[in-house]
Amino acid sequence: MNFKDRGNKKWTAMMLIEHRDRLKEIKQHEEDIKKPILDDQEKAAINSKLQQALQNDSEVKIKYYEEKRFKTITGEIKKVDIRKKEIFINEKKIKFENLLEIELK
Repeated sequence: MNFKDRGNKKWTAMMLIEHRDRLKEIKQHEEDIKKPILDDQEKAAINSKLQQALQNDSEVKIKYYEEKRFKTITGEIKKVDIRKKEIFINEKKIKFENLLEIELK
């Protein structure tokens, strides 16, 4: 006999709305990624590549952490705000603390 289990779908009709909402919330949080902690060497490498990119007006590919996800953006760095610790690339503002990797193109 070929039996296919529908998981939680079969029980949702008997659940309260609050329970369904909580299950949905739990499922979303299972996909969350924790922010990695960079050591001093990795931070120094990012700083060095950032300075090179600014001096040469190079295009860069940046991997950063935002909203519990890893994201990537490619473009030319428009501005670096040392005071606020942010860089601007393609009208996007990224905090230094969220930078994970910079690759020069």
